[in-house]
Amino acid sequence: MERFKKIFGWVLKAFGAMALLFILFIVGVYFFSRQERALAREFLLLAGQENYESAFELTSNEMRNVYPLQMLKSQFETIQPYTSVSFNNVHIGSGKTTLSGTATTDENCVSLITFVIEDDRISTFQIDNPCLVHQVAA
Repeated sequence: MERFKKIFGWVLKAFGAMALLFILFIVGVYFFSRQERALAREFLLLAGQENYESAFELTSNEMRNVYPLQMLKSQFETIQPYTSVSFNNVHIGSGKTTLSGTATTDENCVSLITFVIEDDRISTFQIDNPCLVHQVAA
């Protein structure tokens, strides 16, 4: 019986150690991606406040060539401003960070969002099911 208690104690310690490592890993990912999450959040909030030039400055040179300021402005003029942004999936690897989550408007319209951040700049972003201005209830 004493031997069983010892083995059971070791098993519990092993599970505790694995749980602690898992928690440290998750906390580490969120800690090391805090700057990228803040950058993506700021981009959406600036665009929602019609501060397109400042939002545009947060993008990479490559993205600016493909997605010029006028295109950004014309697309965000049709979208309701997002007031809340959260990321539930973060992937850090190969020099870039990919963030996936949701953006919510004051009207509780939710869109799925994905951002790719490289060298502290937004290299791509995608808004699925954007909350269009004409969708606002009168």
